[in-house]
Amino acid sequence: MARFVRVGSIQFSAFSDLQRGEPESMEKVLRMTRNDLNSLKGYNLDLVLTCELVEGYGQTLETAETVEQPGPFLSMYRDFARAESCHVAGSIKLREGDDVFNSIVYIGPDGSVIGAYHKTFLTDNERKQGLRSGDGPKVFDTAIGRLGGVICFDQKFEQLRFEYRDLKPDILTFPSAYHGGFLQQQWAYECQCYYLTALRFYGGGVIDPLGQPVKLNTNYSRTMCATINLDRVLVKRSGNSGKFPLIEKKYQDEVTIDVPSYLGAALIHSNSDKRSAIDIVREFELELFDDFFARSILQNDENRRPNVGSVEAVYSIRSAV
Repeated sequence: MARFVRVGSIQFSAFSDLQRGEPESMEKVLRMTRNDLNSLKGYNLDLVLTCELVEGYGQTLETAETVEQPGPFLSMYRDFARAESCHVAGSIKLREGDDVFNSIVYIGPDGSVIGAYHKTFLTDNERKQGLRSGDGPKVFDTAIGRLGGVICFDQKFEQLRFEYRDLKPDILTFPSAYHGGFLQQQWAYECQCYYLTALRFYGGGVIDPLGQPVKLNTNYSRTMCATINLDRVLVKRSGNSGKFPLIEKKYQDEVTIDVPSYLGAALIHSNSDKRSAIDIVREFELELFDDFFARSILQNDENRRPNVGSVEAVYSIRSAV
């Protein structure tokens, strides 16, 4: 069934006059972030993401907050979530016991903390500051879908991407001090999810599971709002494409089929409450993208050693369903 979600992200752009660790910087970051959040009020958003530099310039190890004793940043996120009945993925330094993490805290529409992702791969400077490395991917089931986190330097590590791919998130949130270029597209495509970004550059926004931008912020605005549909499925193009016109004729505006010319894949969305994208796949006997690659791996392994009999494939791929 169609699952339309309104997402927003905020660019961090006022760091040129900030000094890490200075009380004035904390106040400036709080004021800027609060103003940006307030500017998003009334857009009926389901999820808002803030940039990593909120914790980078707005907090120190000493001012790190805890879920049990929220400080100004966590309180600000919770107040906004309650006021707008939306989810917030907020950048924050979060303390757990004696350890402080560079984190994304996920807050529900009632202001409660759903959970937190801690940056897995810290930079040299972050480790020298005394931050603790997180222990890997986290996906949280929420009212709007499965949310996971990737923070800045994390994006460079394929093992983290592979782990997230197996967890099948609906949206990966990426607050970052750097862009990463094509890596954003790679993460969205391989994890078959939407990739929501909040950066210090123009070009933050949301990317679809084909690696295509849905909407990005520009030099005219630090904020971005977009509607995405989480009821989606990726299928292979060859062998399926002849059925696409039949699907579109039957369901017309109730389905969207996006077939880029350069990937050999198609992204199907159900825009209706009557059926899901996977229902359409089953009705028209389409082959899922993951199933196609799993089949190809097994068949090529058998073809590689035709006289050995049944063997375990050399390669593996995640289960598609």
